Amino acid sequence: MQMRGLPALVVSVFLFFCSFGVAQPLNEVWVVPIETEITTATTQFIKSRIERANTEQPLALVFFINTPGGQIIAAEDISDAILQDAQVPTISVVANAISAGALIAMSAEEVAMLPGSSIGAATAINGITGETASEKINSVWRNQFRSVAEARGRNGDVAEGMVSTRVEIPGLSTSEELITLSASQAVEFNIADIEARTLNDALAQFGYSGVETQTLEPNFVERLGTSLGNPLIAAALLVIGLGGVLIEIFSPGFGLPGIIGILALSALGASAFIATPAGIFDLLLIVAGILLIAAEVLFIPGTGIAGILGIVAIGVAVVRIFPNDYDWLWVFSYSAIFGGVLFGLLVWMLPNSRVGKILTLSTRLTNEPGADPAKAKLVGSMDYLLNQQGTALTDLRPAGVAKFGDERVDVVTEGDFVSRGTLIEVIRVNGTRVIVRETITTDN
Repeated sequence: MQMRGLPALVVSVFLFFCSFGVAQPLNEVWVVPIETEITTATTQFIKSRIERANTEQPLALVFFINTPGGQIIAAEDISDAILQDAQVPTISVVANAISAGALIAMSAEEVAMLPGSSIGAATAINGITGETASEKINSVWRNQFRSVAEARGRNGDVAEGMVSTRVEIPGLSTSEELITLSASQAVEFNIADIEARTLNDALAQFGYSGVETQTLEPNFVERLGTSLGNPLIAAALLVIGLGGVLIEIFSPGFGLPGIIGILALSALGASAFIATPAGIFDLLLIVAGILLIAAEVLFIPGTGIAGILGIVAIGVAVVRIFPNDYDWLWVFSYSAIFGGVLFGLLVWMLPNSRVGKILTLSTRLTNEPGADPAKAKLVGSMDYLLNQQGTALTDLRPAGVAKFGDERVDVVTEGDFVSRGTLIEVIRVNGTRVIVRETITTDN
């Protein structure tokens, strides 16, 4: 008898130890709030929660949806993740699911509508003009709504009518209006499964009464990434970062502008990883762009090639980091505005500071030494520099900048190349055109 019971005991012990290597279902339901505009950051957030649910196996994954909509591509990515990747039961509890939010809500296996909730109004809008998007885009968007609805056994005609006024549903909409459903209408027309008073009531109706719930809120890093990934903030970080770096390039030593610039670019890079589909290649493009711009300013001024390549590299990185719904165009637009404002403030507010002197050239108002600048008249000639000696502040190829005493002056050689730091002298002045050559020294 003991021998016959031994195999069963061995099998039981074996299964007991094997169970430690298998994920055991959790006796709780996870709630994932979607309460902001739908962006690529939302996509990253939802995908991470689905992956975690697949690993830890809660009883169900509940999406609490209260959103005005957002980016089409982001919504499609979230919908695909819910439909194809989730390995636990999924539920949408809708407070408001407008536009992109409607697609996400219908992607779940079960849908509950809360009191006063609505779902629909999903026509694609051009992010730049605010007008209805092209028929090509709306056609794809309509088909996406129908496909998702049909995949979950819902009313495909009503789902398509959320996007297009062409769909007329008797008793619900005419051919001139989009479909937006109230809680009761969503249930009546087979877009939602139930009406519920609260989240817990919805869970009870779906068979999870009394089950413990855990809300998976975005963590600090995800919230920070969402904020920094906004095109407006991204543009500000880009301008501040590049501005700080360029000021340091023009200035001797290393100071506060450089620190601020590096921190701004670091924040932009971090947010790109957290909230956008950026990769290491995109960040390397930004770094390469900055280095090329620096090379243009410091080593090969006047050619323009390195500077243009640097700007193009940064532009390509921005387009790759912000590919959705014209976000990249918003970043460029905001950057141009912020850059113009920043430059204007520097020139206007800091004329006597180190930065201000770097951005402007000092020019005498008169040829007469010791004249009162406040009373002098502006003259177009720079004859006072004739035969003076100075130092080339940049390589002269043949144009560049030189320093005579405390004065920075645009100069040009007769065609010769003169290295930065070389002693030069003025040989001719034509109005404001100052021609120089390398000073010839003789050894005694």
